[in-house]
Amino acid sequence: MSMQIPWKEGEGNIVITPGSNGTASVSSDVANEGLDREQTVVFRTTNSGVQASVSTTISQIGKRQAFAVAEGRFLLSDGSTFNVIKKEFA
Repeated sequence: MSMQIPWKEGEGNIVITPGSNGTASVSSDVANEGLDREQTVVFRTTNSGVQASVSTTISQIGKRQAFAVAEGRFLLSDGSTFNVIKKEFA
């Protein structure tokens, strides 16, 4: 049974599918059309009354990058960045 955690930025969900021996696979249910993003996920378990937790950071590469100018990033009037499609390198 997979679990879905909404991304804090952008669209879609982080999908966690439990495996065997305490493993899990992690994916996203959508391609990231925005900027690169990351989010920390905490896994908690209880076994015979003993609680354990581990956190990991999930990263997903985006299709866009912030437009850079000499002074830094190009900002819009609402404070967000102006984003452009990334140039693909062969």
